Amino acid sequence: MKGVNEADIETMVGFCIEHGFILRLIEAMPMGDTGRNTAYLDLQPVLEQLRQRFDLLPQSLELGGGPARYWRSADGAFTLGVITPISQHFCATCNRVRLSVDGTLYMCLGQEERFALRPLLRAGISDAGLEMAIREAIELKPERHEFREKPGKLIRIMSMTGG
Repeated sequence: MKGVNEADIETMVGFCIEHGFILRLIEAMPMGDTGRNTAYLDLQPVLEQLRQRFDLLPQSLELGGGPARYWRSADGAFTLGVITPISQHFCATCNRVRLSVDGTLYMCLGQEERFALRPLLRAGISDAGLEMAIREAIELKPERHEFREKPGKLIRIMSMTGG
């Protein structure tokens, strides 16, 4: 986060190299008041600095099926994942939905589309019926978020969504 831990990133890289860990960096998303009040750090300049300092090369591999784009040091000693929902969004390839603890299926972190599964489950819906309901819900998935265009739109916080 800008002004909080950005000066520690190279130290984190060193720690990960020393212990064989993969480091993933993610841009803060403006979800709820807390997210909107977090100083946004664009990871593109950070990535460029790390690419030069640690001789990072882009990788085509996917680790965990998530939205991170991966980079690996030329010597293979270090892998970096970068998740950039703001500076370089990945909406076109997003395959995620989130199920909250109250049984609500959210289609996008940055939009309000949702589908209530709890009433169906409590009513004893069949497996086939549940599959149809989930498929119907997936059709509600929006084309993209609007974090930049409408940062105040979303009042739901990440922990409420299941992120």
